[in-house]
Amino acid sequence: MTRWRDWAQLVRVPNTLTACADTLAGFSIAVGAWHVSHAIPLVIASCASICMYWAGMALNDVNDIEEDKQNSRKGPIVEGRITLQSAWWAGWGLLIAGVVLSVVAAGMFVDASRQTRLVWPCMTAILLAASIVIYDSPIKKSVLGPWCMGACRSFNLLLGFTIGLVAIPDIAERIGNLQSTLFILPIAHGLFVVGITLAARKESSWKQSSWWLASSWLVSFIAIVGLAMSTLFAPQDLKFRLDPRTGFPILIALMSVPWLIRAIRSVRDGSVRTLVPAIKQAILTILFLDAAVALQFAGNVAGLIVCALAIPTFALGRWFRVT
Repeated sequence: MTRWRDWAQLVRVPNTLTACADTLAGFSIAVGAWHVSHAIPLVIASCASICMYWAGMALNDVNDIEEDKQNSRKGPIVEGRITLQSAWWAGWGLLIAGVVLSVVAAGMFVDASRQTRLVWPCMTAILLAASIVIYDSPIKKSVLGPWCMGACRSFNLLLGFTIGLVAIPDIAERIGNLQSTLFILPIAHGLFVVGITLAARKESSWKQSSWWLASSWLVSFIAIVGLAMSTLFAPQDLKFRLDPRTGFPILIALMSVPWLIRAIRSVRDGSVRTLVPAIKQAILTILFLDAAVALQFAGNVAGLIVCALAIPTFALGRWFRVT
């Protein structure tokens, strides 16, 4: 009988909460301060994001089965603890559940004047699901693979944003105020993940190419700079919790330092021994960056709630494989 630990390993359960952190950050950008009435839709939206992430992990291992067997990699499917067919059905089932839950979360904000807005979270959820399916295909091995992964994270952030748009009364004013911020944040968020994916492509190699790693981490560093500067050009009357010129860039920098130290170390050493911790720290950094965004747009409570997701993430990382 398949154990729950096998399924938890298949879906990379330690990384789960970094996915719903994206959605919570996107929701914060759209609505600003959270209210008690947002609680249930936020939980449902988080579950939708988790389903999407788990689907991606399951379908990823289904797609990689032959390569994993050739390289003698460990995993529930390779070792026969989960059948290939079961993983495939689970992946597609979770993907459909994620789309449905996204619409349900947005639907909780619907009244007569907002019914047409449901099309946005619906389309975003479908685009996210499509990006996951495209990545978990032969395209993953091509030059487009890392960019598809980055698109998954961008759409995940936008999923929370579009769900939030259904909740606010004056959508035109909110989008008008966000302007360049709305353009920069999803792109920078996805670009950070592109860099991680490029670096991880040679994770299983004994010796890494220094220039490849340096170039990969440079992509993520550019994304960090973009995130730090994302609120700088927003209208001054838009309410932020930290000064866009000083406080927010400093917070983003502080959140990124542990990853940057490990990234530099991995380039200098060029081995799997230093690369794997750098990748793990980069994945965890996604959560902290989401917490910084939530704090900037929605306040201390939202930022602390997202940041607190690091506690179970750390705990789960002690028992399950992250990459």
